This record gives sequence, structure tokens and C-alpha cells, in this order.
Amino acid sequence: MLRPKILLLVSCLITIALGTPVLATNVENPAGFAAEGVDSSVDSKHILVSQTQRWVAGDRQIDQSAVEVAPSDRRLIIPLCDSPFEFNYPFSSSRKTLRASCPDTGWQIFLGVSIHETDNALRYTGSFEAGHQLTTNDIESVNLTSAIAGLATDAKAITGYSLNTTVRAGDLVMQRQLATSVEAFQLSRDIAAGETLTDDAVESVMLASNTLSDSQKLSAARLKGAKAARDLKRGRLLTHYDIKERHQVLTTQMGIARGQAIHQDNVAIEDYYGKLPADTLKDYASAKQMQAIRNLSAGSPLRLSDLTPVNVIHKGDNVQLSVRAGALEITVTMLALENARLDERVLLLNPESGEEIQAIATGTGHARGL
Repeated sequence: MLRPKILLLVSCLITIALGTPVLATNVENPAGFAAEGVDSSVDSKHILVSQTQRWVAGDRQIDQSAVEVAPSDRRLIIPLCDSPFEFNYPFSSSRKTLRASCPDTGWQIFLGVSIHETDNALRYTGSFEAGHQLTTNDIESVNLTSAIAGLATDAKAITGYSLNTTVRAGDLVMQRQLATSVEAFQLSRDIAAGETLTDDAVESVMLASNTLSDSQKLSAARLKGAKAARDLKRGRLLTHYDIKERHQVLTTQMGIARGQAIHQDNVAIEDYYGKLPADTLKDYASAKQMQAIRNLSAGSPLRLSDLTPVNVIHKGDNVQLSVRAGALEITVTMLALENARLDERVLLLNPESGEEIQAIATGTGHARGL
């Protein structure tokens, strides 16, 4: 009595080729194998494989041709199923095994499924030296059957990169071979010391950033109007040591004595070539209400450290003090007891009463009460 049950249990554990287990509900032929001399149904197998590939492709959002179904034992009969097979993953931890079942008969089988994905890659269309600026014509797409770490895969992103090593035609494009390109400037003719660098003498070139020194990373703005610091030969990549950069700065037009105020009669905006101190002034507003704290020679760039705010009130000056009381404003003449700069406190004396008053300097000879 136990023999049929044992046979049925054995049939549930039969493993087909490549280790794919099979469960069949055919009691007369529990294992689902063809009898001797009877071929398996090729059409039924093709239908099952085709439906399996289509279902997996839709589930994984991949091309159907990338889905491979493990071959079954040639003796296994796949019964015809009037309805499409139903599929699911029987094991939550794996998507390599798929269960196919016929909804009409309840017949089912476990299938091994693998995905053959091709990796997109790029290869060089020619041989190129280190420093070569890459274009889209220098590379072409290629599909690989196995993954390789470190490949460059985006053809559009190649533009703007240079090679940091020599490559040969057919080599795969690797990320480590690429360096960001930066603009550098090369002389197209000889330049004499002191000569202005004009557009016809300098050409822009794109080079790998790691092949350039920091001194060679110049900008077009720094070169505009610059002069050569020394005699330079054609083909030289310019560095900041080769040029005297042009600046427009506030320059003294005459000698300025200590304590003398700065105004547009004794300074002007002029070109200056070379390295500038960080505190060099570049506009008139920066020197407004300022005076020299040392003697300044003519033709010198004006620096903030050369100046100090000018006193608008000097000790002993008569000062017009304005005092407001509501809508009423009263102005009285006071005597300054100390020097004061704009917006500084100043001590004033009322000559008539002898009273001392604190005020705020508002301009030359003027103050307002606190």
C-alpha cells in the first residue's frame, strides 16, 4: 500500500539536467519521462521555453534574447497546455529558479534561468599619444559578454577629456586613462621682453590637467594686455612667471606729503604691470576722505596701508554744532578741543559758558549734538 506513495515521493525529488528539479502530476508516468522508443514533445518544449523567456524578460525589463533557460533531460515529456503557462519564483531568496505551471492540468516544473547581460564599453579607433584631446571620432561603442571594472561607458562624456597615457587602436577606454582637459596658452611666435602679448602671438590649447604645472594654468583674462617678463620662444607654454599682468590701479600723479589729503588732482587710474600688493587701491572711492601717513613719490600705486582717514575737525577749529530739539534745530559755534575724523566723537567747548560738549563729527567744520 505504501509503494505508490513512495514512487510519487521519489518523482517529486527527481532532478533534471543542471540540477533543475521537476514535479509532474502524471501518475501513470510520475517522473514525466518518455517511455522507451517515444520521443519527447519538441513543440511543447519550445513553447515552454519561449513563454519562459518572454515572462522573465518582461519581469526583469530586459531583452528576451538575454534570457537562457537551462536545458531539460531529453527524456522528459512536456505536456501540451491549452492555456499559457503561469510563472513565479518559488524561492524568495533567488531568481535563478522559476516555477512554470499549467493552470488547466496542474502540471508544473522547476526551471533554471540565467541572464546573459552584455556590458556597453568604448574602444579607441586609433592610436593616440598622452595629452591627446579626445573627440567622439576617437572612440566607438562595443558590447562585452563579461564585465570589466573601471571601463568608461559614456561616449558623450568623453568630450572634454585628454589622455594621460599612450593608447593603441582597439584598446578599451578605461577611466584611469582619462584626465580632465584644461586650457593652456602657447606662443605662436617669438616674443621680446616687454612686448605686449597680442592675440596673434598666443594660441589656446587643451591639455590634460595632470600634465600641467600650477604656474601653467593661466586664464585668458590674466593674459589680456599682459607684457612678456623676458624673451620667450615660439612654442612655449606660458607660465605666470613669463608675464607681467596688466592692472588698472590708483596711481599718484605727483609727490604727496605726509598728512596731505587724497583727491582727484593728485591721483589717477593708470595701467600697472607686474605683481601687486593685496591692498592696492583700484578706484577713487577707496581713497575718499583719506590722507597720506607717509611721503609718497609720484607714479606709485596707492595702497590702503599708505593712508589714514582724514581729520574733518582739527583742534582749535571753530565748529558749527547743530542741536535738534523736536522740530527745532539750533546751530551754535563751538571750539574744537581735539581732532576728529568723520563720524568720530569730538569734544567741543562753548566759549561763552565754558561748557564742554560731546558731539559727532559730520563733515569739515561741522558736528551734531549727541
